[in-house]
Amino acid sequence: MRINKLLSLFALIATFSLSFLPVQHAVAASDSQPHAVSIETGKININSADAHTLASSIKGIGLKKAQAIVDYREAYGPFSNIQDLTSVSGIGDKTVAKNASLLTVK
Repeated sequence: MRINKLLSLFALIATFSLSFLPVQHAVAASDSQPHAVSIETGKININSADAHTLASSIKGIGLKKAQAIVDYREAYGPFSNIQDLTSVSGIGDKTVAKNASLLTVK
């Protein structure tokens, strides 16, 4: 009887602990989803990165503008090249040029 209680307690703790795992790690581990950061180049994929990743990675872009990038991507589909970021209101050629070495669409 005591072993059953211990096993039940262990199962409860394990279930509770797993509920705190961030969802983005589960997505990043999936081969069917593109990664936000290229493993090969270390560049930020503007077609898969979330707003927080974009805001913390792109110079001159805050969370509000990063969310505008995500919203634009969801409305119009993936960017063909990094220059397409200029289609997002408030992002100009200078911002794209300043960050070109950090960004990718693959």
